[in-house]
Amino acid sequence: MKIRTWKRMARQGFLSLFRNRVMSLASICAIAAALFVLGLIMAVVMNINNIVAGLESKVEITIFLKADTQSSDIERMEQQIKGWEGINEFDYISKDEALETWREEWGDMKYLLDGYNSENNPLPDSFHITVEKPEYVESVVQKAKGFSAVEKVQYSKDVVDSITSIASTTRLFGMIIVIVLIIMSMVIIYNTIRISVFSRRREVNIMKYIGATDWYIRWPFLIEGLVLGIIGAVISGGLTAGVYSLLLKRISSSPMQGNLFSQFQLLSLDSIVYPIAGLFLLVGGTVGITASLLSIRKHLKV
Repeated sequence: MKIRTWKRMARQGFLSLFRNRVMSLASICAIAAALFVLGLIMAVVMNINNIVAGLESKVEITIFLKADTQSSDIERMEQQIKGWEGINEFDYISKDEALETWREEWGDMKYLLDGYNSENNPLPDSFHITVEKPEYVESVVQKAKGFSAVEKVQYSKDVVDSITSIASTTRLFGMIIVIVLIIMSMVIIYNTIRISVFSRRREVNIMKYIGATDWYIRWPFLIEGLVLGIIGAVISGGLTAGVYSLLLKRISSSPMQGNLFSQFQLLSLDSIVYPIAGLFLLVGGTVGITASLLSIRKHLKV
């Protein structure tokens, strides 16, 4: 197909946007509204997943060593722990360091521990391990128990099980919501563009009778659907970015920032906007083209 023909079809597609201003505006508004709701839900889901991931990375295991453990045994254990799968980080804490930490935790009442020193320190040497995900806990615990120098392995099984359950439920629920909203967005976009095509069915019939090929007729509608989808995606992306930016500013200036949100930071604007904007453009453009293609199909049968 010649470049001149492509230009003519593109011009027809853009002109039809202005000739059918009311329907075009309705389509853009429907697309923008559907994607905007999708964007807000995705922002919530992404932040919840981020919080859950943060909780997962804080699952801790403490390995207490026997009192007679030699430094050579400790070094050998460190080398083996480094190679374990799922280890986020680990630290060796001597009993003297543990006693000092204990004193700091007691604050003004640390004088009650003045009777303890390096000679009669009741605390054992230990390894403090954090894992990447709760799924690795059982494996790490079993490997730790295999060391002859280990006295006890401690971790909160109930907390680990709760975090695992919350993570699985949250991600499944979030994925279902996003899929449902994408489908709803596609249905809305399809129906609005189908109405636009239906209002111009006589124009399509005339073009068929004078000998225009099916694809020559299709392309202006496909271009129109693509432009409608992209415009709606851009508008919804801007609205989502604006609302999320406002939310971040409100939270940063909130008196609760110092306690509630100090542990769970919301994702930055860039972390939210770029993935959502990419999805908007993909959904808006793809559905715009697909809706136009499906909507015009039956009007080509004359």
